[in-house]
This record gives sequence, structure tokens and C-alpha cells, in this order.
Amino acid sequence: MTKVCQKCNQTNPPDAAYCLNCSSPLGPTVGGPAYQQQSPPHAVGQTPYVGAPPQAQGQNFGMQGSSQSGTGPKAIVALVLVIVGLIFCCGPFTGIPAAILGWMELDAIKNGKSSESGRWMAQVGIWGGIAVTVIIGGLWLVYLLMVMMASTNPYGY
Repeated sequence: MTKVCQKCNQTNPPDAAYCLNCSSPLGPTVGGPAYQQQSPPHAVGQTPYVGAPPQAQGQNFGMQGSSQSGTGPKAIVALVLVIVGLIFCCGPFTGIPAAILGWMELDAIKNGKSSESGRWMAQVGIWGGIAVTVIIGGLWLVYLLMVMMASTNPYGY
């Protein structure tokens, strides 16, 4: 059963947490494991607005999905890996995983499974991971060539 956005009437996949068109949160899935029936966060006598997102009670979704209101953990880890790769010059060892995690987070955003707020971090993870891999990897190659050239004796004895 597809979900229809109450804001823009876009049809979304059944497991989408956010609208593919306008990125507004979609209502809870009935019987879904990530959503639980909870008391509404409003005063007694007031009714909550229609389409209010569920309030999490200390649930930790880990790397399986993102939190319903914030940036996904994959985008944050991708950004941290790019920064670590630049600081410690460990290019491909952090750049490639950063690019992969950034790609996965952008895919989750595109499919409506993650919040739009992590898009810039995911993009920095992809492009920064590629740049760190190429730049630091290139510097490693230049260093190795210089070591090889310095170890050869130009006078032949």
C-alpha cells in the first residue's frame, strides 16, 4: 500500500518516511516496527494536528535507518571520514568508505527513507571522498617515485 503525502498529494513507496516530492514527513505506518502507539505530546483537551510525526521514546535505529527528524548517521560518518582522511593523509582508506556511505545516504534521501537535511553532508562525503582518494593517493605515488629515484645511483658505481 503506497503512502500519499498530505501536503502535495505525491504517492510514495510504502516504506518511505519522507515525501519524495516535498520531503515532508509521512504519517506512521500501521503496525510498522519503527512506529509505536504513543501518547500525543499535547495538553489534555487539545487534539494534535493531522500528520504529526511519531515521537520516539529513546529508540536507537543505528545504521539501519536515520532518525525521523535529523540527519542520517551515514551522512555524518561520511563527512567525518573525509575530514579524517584530509588530516591524517590516509586517502583511500577513508575516502572510499566516505564516498560509499555518502552514496548510500543520497539513495536513502532519494527514496524518501532519510531526511533531506543530510543531503549536503552526503554530497560532501561522495565528492570529498573521491578528492581525498585521488589527491592523497597521488601524493603517495609522487613520494614513492621520489624515493625510487633517490635510491638509484646516477653515477653507476
